[in-house]
Amino acid sequence: MDQRVKEALKYGIAFVLLITVFFGGSYVLKGVLGTEYPMMVVVSQSMVPTLGVGDYIIVAKVPDVKQIPVGTNTDGEIIVFLKPGGTDEYIVHRAIKRIDSGGSVSYVTKGDNNAFADGSPVPSGNVMGKVVGNIPIIGYFSLFIKTLRGFGLVVAFMAIIFLLDYILPQKRPNVGHFNVLALVPTLVAPAVVVSFWFISSNAAHLSLDMVAISTWYISCLILPLAFHDDDSASMIWLYDIVLIMLPIACDVTWWTLGITPSNWWPVLGGTVSVNWFLLPEMPSFGVVFDSVLKTLLPGVVIFIVTLFAKRRGWEPFDSWQRRLRGAPKVTPMTETSATTVPDQAASSRGEPSPAPRYESATENA
Repeated sequence: MDQRVKEALKYGIAFVLLITVFFGGSYVLKGVLGTEYPMMVVVSQSMVPTLGVGDYIIVAKVPDVKQIPVGTNTDGEIIVFLKPGGTDEYIVHRAIKRIDSGGSVSYVTKGDNNAFADGSPVPSGNVMGKVVGNIPIIGYFSLFIKTLRGFGLVVAFMAIIFLLDYILPQKRPNVGHFNVLALVPTLVAPAVVVSFWFISSNAAHLSLDMVAISTWYISCLILPLAFHDDDSASMIWLYDIVLIMLPIACDVTWWTLGITPSNWWPVLGGTVSVNWFLLPEMPSFGVVFDSVLKTLLPGVVIFIVTLFAKRRGWEPFDSWQRRLRGAPKVTPMTETSATTVPDQAASSRGEPSPAPRYESATENA
């Protein structure tokens, strides 16, 4: 099979797997958890800090919708319900009070971040499920690619990786060995995401986002130098920018500009199902898109320039690569070395002597 076809298939399969994980997984959970929308994304700030904007929430069936625990603190169940009034708005709020009236049951609900309870009680028949878990901010990915521009940006990142071998010089010979410590800057951003399970301070949240972005720029410099196999470095970088850094960039826009995903499209409500796709964009999404692009583009440039410089053997990138991979420097051998002694016989015949040879690093996989 032609090498270009193999490359196209590899990245095509990677893209399909990426989409399958975030959209196909929902259909599996649908049967397991017994709800119509088992995976949803929080798009408003009404439940901050209990549930953050951009959080994935796992929604399970309520065994008995007439016996939901209520309370103004953690005693009250966090439920997802269809907003009363015949709309298609799904809200995620806490049940704080139960109302029994003539055999029917309804609930007074309230967002943890709201000053007042919701205006209308929620009939038990409107309750879709209860929240049994959440994953901080990663849901921004599925929200972002619901837009045409967001989907196009992710495809553009994939195209960059696919075309690298066609627009950059050929790979250079391997030097040294892979240093696992080179992955440390790449692991900072995922660690920051995990920390959001435990950190509720707004100031700390934004500060950690900025730490993640700063260290990601460093990882964009280190990844191409740490790996001999550029394809491995490129795939790690691609998944990192799409699954981790894109959500973090979206999160920064919320904390700095105050634009939540509920303002991205003309869709009301506090949650959105991951199954919904290519929603019409509102003008505010353009502001978010530009902000995300400005955050991610420096990392893209750093990665491509570093990979180009590595393949060209430019300094100081070549020296950085050798130091990072534990390879010796390339230095001229001494004049007394047998390999640098002129060929006397050649000299006597009037032939030019061979040029001195240079010591090079051991080529290791």
